[in-house]
Amino acid sequence: MKKILLEYANIIGYTITGLVFGLGFFLLFINFYHAKELSETLDISTYMATSRENASNKLQQIKENAAVYNQATYNGSEDIFNMNSMQIRINSCVTIFESEEGQSFLNKDKITIQDSYRFNQFFQNEVLNDCVVMQLNTLGETSSSVGISSLSSIRPFIRLNIDYLLSAPSYVGNTIQNADAYYVSNDVNRNSIFDLTRDSYYATMNNYQQSLDLLLEISNWYKNLVIGG
Repeated sequence: MKKILLEYANIIGYTITGLVFGLGFFLLFINFYHAKELSETLDISTYMATSRENASNKLQQIKENAAVYNQATYNGSEDIFNMNSMQIRINSCVTIFESEEGQSFLNKDKITIQDSYRFNQFFQNEVLNDCVVMQLNTLGETSSSVGISSLSSIRPFIRLNIDYLLSAPSYVGNTIQNADAYYVSNDVNRNSIFDLTRDSYYATMNNYQQSLDLLLEISNWYKNLVIGG
C-alpha cells in the first residue's frame, strides 16, 4: 500500500513539474514573440527626409544669428553681461540639438516602438528640460534675469510656445509605455503598434521642430538686437 501511495505521489509530482515547465515555456514563447513584434521596423524615410532638411536649415540659421555677436567688437547700448548670457543660452541649446544622440533621431529612416520611446525621452530630458526650461524659460518671464528691455516685444510669443511644449510630450511617453501591456498578439494589435510607433515619433518630431522654431525666433531677435545696437 505504501509503495502504491509513493508511486501516486511521484506521478502527481511529475505531472506538476511538467505543467510548470509547460507554463514556463508558454510564457517564454509569448514574451519572445511579443519582443520580436515590438522590434519590427517601420519605414518613415520620406517623412524624415523633409524633417532632416528643415531641422538642418533652422540650426544653421540659429548658429549664424548667434555668431553675429562678438563681445570684442560690440558697440551697442545693451549690457555686455546680458548679451553674453543670451549667446550662451542659444549656443547651449544648439549643442543639445547637434549632439550625437539628438542627430541620431533625425537620421533614422526606419524605427521601432523602442525608438519612439527613446526619442520622446530625449526630447523631455534634453531638449525640454536642458534647453527650453533651463535656458529659454526665463526669457518668457516678466522677472527675467536677462535685463534687455526689448525682450518684452517677443515675451508673449516665448511664453505661449514654452507653455505648449511643457504640456505636449507626456501623453506620448505614457501611450508608448501602455503598448507593452498586451501579451497575446493579433493583427489588430500589430497594426495598432505600427500606428503608435509612427504617430508617436511624428508627434515628438513635431515638438522637436517647434522647439527649434522657438529658438530660431529668439536668435532672430538677438541678431537684430546686435545689428541695431
